[in-house]
Amino acid sequence: MPSYEFLKQLHVTTATLSIAGFVLRYLLMLGRSRALGSRAARILPHIIDTLLLLSAIGMAVMIGALPAWLVVKIVALLAYIVVGSIAIKRGHTLASRAVAGLVAIGIFGFIVSVALTKSPLGFFSG
Repeated sequence: MPSYEFLKQLHVTTATLSIAGFVLRYLLMLGRSRALGSRAARILPHIIDTLLLLSAIGMAVMIGALPAWLVVKIVALLAYIVVGSIAIKRGHTLASRAVAGLVAIGIFGFIVSVALTKSPLGFFSG
C-alpha cells in the first residue's frame, strides 16, 4: 500500500497537471484548434483526474476520517470535472463554454484554498 506522503505528492502533482492541462485545452477550445481533438487531449485528462480523485480518497482512508473540508474538496473536484467538461466539449455555444471555463478555474482555486486552509469555506472563511 502506498504511503500517505506518496499519495499526497501524487495528489499535488495530479492537481497541478489537471489545471495546467485544463487551461491549455480551454485556450485551444477558445481558439477552435483541431489539437483539442487529439488522442492525448481526449484521454490524458481522464487519467489525471481519476488519479487526482483516487489519491484524495486514499488519503481520506489513511487518516481514518472524512473531515468536512475534505468532503467539500471531493465534491468541488467533481463539480470542477463536470463544469470543465461543459467548457471543453459539452457547452452549446462558444460563449457558454468560455463562461464554464472561467467557472471551472474558479472552482479549482476554491479547492486549493480549502486544501490550504483546511476549512470547508476555503477563501470564503476570511
